[in-house]
Amino acid sequence: MADQADVYKYFEPTVQLNNLALSNIHTLASWGVGTAAGILGLTGWNGFIFFVINWIAISALVFFVKCKGDSSVYFKSSFMDVAGTPMFNTLLSYVLVWTLMHALVYIYD
Repeated sequence: MADQADVYKYFEPTVQLNNLALSNIHTLASWGVGTAAGILGLTGWNGFIFFVINWIAISALVFFVKCKGDSSVYFKSSFMDVAGTPMFNTLLSYVLVWTLMHALVYIYD
């Protein structure tokens, strides 16, 4: 009987809307962080470390500010939806913006 209660625990359109909002937050943040990394002139592993540090900070902000410390209310798989799942999706956007901004700023050095 408990398994049947878990099926009705989440309203799927609301969960999808939450996932869309989270995806937008992470995508826009990765563009901003990529722009900052490119302008700062970070190269190699320094740029990836910069991304990971900012990813942890942004995920913590989303978890504590937007989810009020309990992400299981808004997402099905709790903290992994907030921090883990969208990381690889936005890493490519970060690298694209990072290299673009680095090339634009440091092209004539």
